[in-house]
Amino acid sequence: MRPIRPLLAALVAATCLISGQAAAQSLDDIIGMNLKSKGGLEKIRATSTVKMTGQVSAREDPAGESRTAATTMMAKRPNMMRREQVVNGESAVSAFDGTTLWMSRGEMPPQQAPGPQAAYARQDAEFDSVFVDYKEKGHAIALVGREKRAGADVFHLKVTKKGGPPQDYYLDASTGLEQAISMTLQGGPMPMVVVTELADYREVDGRMMPFSIRQRVN
Repeated sequence: MRPIRPLLAALVAATCLISGQAAAQSLDDIIGMNLKSKGGLEKIRATSTVKMTGQVSAREDPAGESRTAATTMMAKRPNMMRREQVVNGESAVSAFDGTTLWMSRGEMPPQQAPGPQAAYARQDAEFDSVFVDYKEKGHAIALVGREKRAGADVFHLKVTKKGGPPQDYYLDASTGLEQAISMTLQGGPMPMVVVTELADYREVDGRMMPFSIRQRVN
């Protein structure tokens, strides 16, 4: 039995070495998997405008009734965005012009949005995925590890956009697609924690898109 022990130790050491090498290289692999699922860099860079329509159900009080609205979102490269929701015939519009977030409701003239909302819009309005050319843009991304979330294997990435707060990205381990994104915003009477959950991915024009997006604040 003695000759087996050195062999077993060598195999264990080799396995640890291979795992360490894979972990060191895995961040680029994960990001590559994410971008491939979205159609690849060539298709992503060739897209300059996006329009999305759907239904939104929201409630301010978790115990209260939900309100449903028809919604339209338009975005244009590099970081302009417009969202319109219609509830009971009244529209609510938010638009980011690349610098300032403007909001209006019904017949009210547009007004500049307060700090935390504007900060979130500035982070949210980036046209390309945060993973596209992130080093050139000055963003920082670190692999926290592989975890379980909602019963599924996910890669947990810590993403810090240039000039923005840290965000936690949870990517599906089999596709690389975002399962959830969490961000904490400061500036109000209390921190605002925004968690966005993405699901029901379907193929649209050669890329996977989420048909269900759920957002929770605090």
